[in-house]
Amino acid sequence: MGNLRFTAAKTSTISKRNLFGSPSKKNKSPIKDLLPSQAKYKQNLKAKHLPSNELGSPKKSSSSDSRLAIDDYNVELDYQLSKKHDIITAIDTIISNQWSEASTINTRYSSKEDVISKSMEHLVFQLKGLAMSTKAEIMKYRTTHIPQGLVTTNQLYSIFDKEGNTFVDRNIELSIRKGQIRKFVITNAAPIIQTSNDQARNGKITYGYENVEVLVKTGVFYSKIQETLSKLTDSFQIKVLQKFEKFTKENPTTLFISTEDSFLESELTTLVELGFITLTSNHKNEIESQQYALSFPNCGTYLKLVNNGRSWLVKTLNKCKFHELLESELFNRWEGIDLNDNSKMSNFRKPFYGFDLNWILADALGAGIIEVFNTPVGRGWKLTGKR
Repeated sequence: MGNLRFTAAKTSTISKRNLFGSPSKKNKSPIKDLLPSQAKYKQNLKAKHLPSNELGSPKKSSSSDSRLAIDDYNVELDYQLSKKHDIITAIDTIISNQWSEASTINTRYSSKEDVISKSMEHLVFQLKGLAMSTKAEIMKYRTTHIPQGLVTTNQLYSIFDKEGNTFVDRNIELSIRKGQIRKFVITNAAPIIQTSNDQARNGKITYGYENVEVLVKTGVFYSKIQETLSKLTDSFQIKVLQKFEKFTKENPTTLFISTEDSFLESELTTLVELGFITLTSNHKNEIESQQYALSFPNCGTYLKLVNNGRSWLVKTLNKCKFHELLESELFNRWEGIDLNDNSKMSNFRKPFYGFDLNWILADALGAGIIEVFNTPVGRGWKLTGKR
């Protein structure tokens, strides 16, 4: 035992780091040219002698030490309407422009001539940068999962931003009483994170849920009922849905329904299964068994789409030091940009399937989650204390 000698294993040998860096990093290609929007921004910075940001890559903008220069908050959004327009016009504007390739608000994917003359399916299949299987998946999702004709009240708040929320609320009620639209209140449908700006509360964060108001034109609502009736074979289901249709026509402003409205529990259960009513929940997100809210079939899928967009928006802005970005940069991140500055078309894949970012921004703006302002180089968007 006394003659044994111990030597260090090769794996325990400590290697010193090359002080001059690795050859691969040393021979790395130079930084890519700036994106057109970044080059324009840099030119504006020089012209206006504003504090310069690092513009070598989109990632650096999020760690910039400088806030966006705010000109004013008198923003004119691309889809802005005035009080001379009615709620029906606003709903039609949102619905006709909700898919990016079929929007006339921007021409990022299709010309206005194509949007006017071609079907949604044609516009989707002529998109470049997407596999045929992806395009087929987009069409399947839109035609079988997403209900047609729904908008949120928050989106209308944004489209009438100059007129104020009271203007929108008043005109919604007038349109309901005229029998033009139906409103649904989906309880606790949107998760929220509230960050207090009060110094006394030291930025306390609270979590919760908020109700979401969804609107649809009356004609679309009753067409959906008739479409559902035409597919039913069970006599009990047919009888219940016809009874429900009669009830809603006699009560155009009602939002909720219960056994007190001459409906049996079994009938209400059937309406839940058909998607025309949903269980309500309280502020603790606990199910209320005695009351049901009127709804629209697959409304939850639509709200999930909007909520996914809201989550993406909050996460994207949260990554920035000052929780703000230029609109052009937001659209770039929404699409995804590869190393050659080409769009990845990420917004046409799951979970968004081509839903237009304008309506994600509109819903978040109307909900008070973000604010919008003008800068020397375009619109900027920033998170508020409500997430």
